[in-house]
Formats: sequence, structure tokens, C-alpha cells
Amino acid sequence: MRKFTFLLLFISVTCLSNCKKDSKDVGPDPDTDQPYTPIQFLRSFDVPGSEKIAFDSVTKNYQISLPESYLSNSAEVKMSLNKNVVLIDSLGKPTADSTITYNFKGNQPLSFTLRDKEDKFAGLFTVYFEIAGAPKVELLTKAITINTNGFKSPFKFVSGVGTIPSRPGQTPPVIKATNAKTGFSTQTTYYQNQENITFENIDKLVGADPIKVEILFADKDPIVFEGLTFTRGEPFSRIPDSKFVYSTKDSVFVSGGYFISTSKYTVKFTSDFVTTPATASLKFLSPTSLNLEKFPANIAEGSYLLTFHEGEKQIGEGAIYVSNVASKSIESVWKGELMQALIRNTAPLTFKKGDTFYAKPSPVEYGSSNTNFDVNKLPVLRLKSGSTTIDLKPALAVVNWATAGVSYPVGKYVLPASLAAGQYEITAVFPDKTVSKPYWAKMRIN
Repeated sequence: MRKFTFLLLFISVTCLSNCKKDSKDVGPDPDTDQPYTPIQFLRSFDVPGSEKIAFDSVTKNYQISLPESYLSNSAEVKMSLNKNVVLIDSLGKPTADSTITYNFKGNQPLSFTLRDKEDKFAGLFTVYFEIAGAPKVELLTKAITINTNGFKSPFKFVSGVGTIPSRPGQTPPVIKATNAKTGFSTQTTYYQNQENITFENIDKLVGADPIKVEILFADKDPIVFEGLTFTRGEPFSRIPDSKFVYSTKDSVFVSGGYFISTSKYTVKFTSDFVTTPATASLKFLSPTSLNLEKFPANIAEGSYLLTFHEGEKQIGEGAIYVSNVASKSIESVWKGELMQALIRNTAPLTFKKGDTFYAKPSPVEYGSSNTNFDVNKLPVLRLKSGSTTIDLKPALAVVNWATAGVSYPVGKYVLPASLAAGQYEITAVFPDKTVSKPYWAKMRIN
């Protein structure tokens, strides 16, 4: 008898898991003792203004077909939930709401979760919106400015565009750019309402030649814009924050761009203690990368602000420490949010009496969120201006870098209210009495 009951249950679940409906009535009332299946979460499902609603119980996908006359950018998803079923909000908490207003045009398909109040069963549903008729897209400008990050999308979707994709398994739109004069063509996939569009070899679009840009929707006629011009935007450059100490035998890789092979690129080693910055050439590697292959001769150990230049124009900066031996130093000093520890400060230091600020030592002691860091391992900061010297003791502040899965301590310091205004050299005094070289920037106290 138990085998027979199990066989009936298996057949019932199999039938339910393979059924599809083309109706706004998505299933029977579930007020039975049967286990939940995806179709039993809802009594009904409706989108006002739609022509057709199809539901696939295998994938739990809803396909909403809207008429060409549907002009709103959003739609209401109205659900009648079965007994003991709740909708889960964006914070993962149950809500009594059963209506979702969704701005679907050009966005990704709507996803939502339903579950029973006992949290034994849950279902993730996806809703695709498709509008009949040809898409209408406006071009906001024909003058396109580009850099390594691509260019700001010049397109405005007016009508005829649903979610992207508008059906399960549908190929997303493709943006294609062609220079008819040179024959160069490149294309990229367009995702939901993306702000920036990027192409491979995007620098080949730059020039006086008119460019044709096409938007290729799946199963739709292409939308074509003629006569666009692409110009090079302001270049930028940066170095990775993952490496701080460099020996004079190291290479310094600079990313950004986009860079031009015929331009001259240099780096200057500057600080508030250097009157004439040392300068070195940067080698062009690609439109997105440069390389410092050789440090300036006789560069002294210490903390430096690097400034990167294209010709005479500064295009970026970064901070490093140069040493051919194991050294202790100050990596970064800043005022503001603790999580600015993840980005090395390259700005001048202008503080007020009584200000609280942070300093990140080098080397850094890494641990986990459970590590009990010892404040006594952090350095004292020594400020010096003329005959005035003051030592600032640290308080412990812990940076929890969730993305990397690590935590590390930095010092939190307070400037005395009685401190005289002026410019102060900053050094770190470590517990072993090691005194660091001065930080590249003096602290200006008002």
C-alpha cells in the first residue's frame, strides 16, 4: 500500500512539473494536504493591459505579451496568493503585498520569490515582458566621446521595448559600429539599460569619418543611425592599490587610457620634500596600459606621489614607497570614511585642530573578521614642524574587506585642539622603535 501511494504521488508531481498554461488562472486552490509545487503558490496572476500571459511551470517563467498601444514604461503584476503563502521583498523578508509595480522597459526580467509561511517551500519566479511592434529608439547625440571605459549610451528607448531579454533564451540586442570608408566594423552586446557601451578596438572609431551605428534586436528589423562621429575623451591613468612597496628593479604598470602609441608618456616622483621631481619615461604597451621599466637613477628610499603625464598634461597619479630593503612606512593618511583605506589617498592633507583621521601602516597585518587585532602593534604618528614635535597615539580601527574576505587594522588618530597651525612632517614610530621615512605629504593644519 505504501508503494502504491508513493507511485501515485510521483505521477502527480511529474504531471505538475511538466504542465504549461496559457491563462491568467495559474492553478487550482491548494488548500489540501498535498506538498507545494510551483503552480500551487498562486490562485491567480494578472497584468492589466496585457494581451496574453503564458506560464511555464517547469522553469517558473511568465511571458507577458503587451500590445503595441501599451505606452507605459511600467506594469502592475497582480497576484492572488494561496493560503499560507507570502511574497518575499528585496530585503528577504515576507510582506503582505501581492502587487508589484515594475519598470520593465529596457530592464532585466522581473524576479520574485514566493514561499510558505513555515519556510518549508519556496519558488523563484521570473517575468518577461514583450511589446508588439517595432522598437522606437531615439539618438540623443551624434557626437560621441570615448575613452577606455567606452562611451555613455546615446540611446533613448521610446517604445516597443520590453525587458531585455523579452523572452526566455532570447539573444540580447547587439550594437554594431561601422566605418564604411575604412571597412572597420566592431560590435558588442547591449545589456539592460547599461550606462556605458564598450567596443573592442574602440580607438579605431576615432576620427573625422562618419560612423554608422546599428541596434540589432532579435526578430526585429535593425535600427540604423548614420553620421556619428567619435572623438577621444580625456585620458586617465592609475596604478593598482594591491602593491605599495617597489624596489628600483621592479616595473610599475599603469592602466587607463586610452593611450596613443605616438604620444610621449612620463612619470614624475614628487613629494612635499622634493624641490625638483625625478622624471622617468613610460613605455606604451597598448591603448590601455603603460609601463615604467626603469626607475630614475639614484632615486632615494622614501614615500612618493607619482604623477603621470601625456606630453605636458597630467593624466593621473598614484602613491608608492620605494625601497630595496624591507621597510616600515606609512601607506596612506586620510580623513573621512574608514573604508577609504581600500583606495590609497593621493590628495593633499588639509586638517583642522581636533580632527579625527586614519593612517594605514605598511606592512599591513591581515586577518579575518574574527581576528583580535592588538592596538599596541600600530605605530605612533609623530608630527613635526620646526621646533614643535607631538606624538599621537593610535586607537584601533578595523577594516573589514568583505570582497577579499580579509580584515586588517589601521590607526585612528585625533589632532589636539591646542595644536598650533602650520605644516607638519609625518613619520611613524613603530613598537620596535623603528622610525619611518616622512609621508610624501605634509599635514597642513589650520
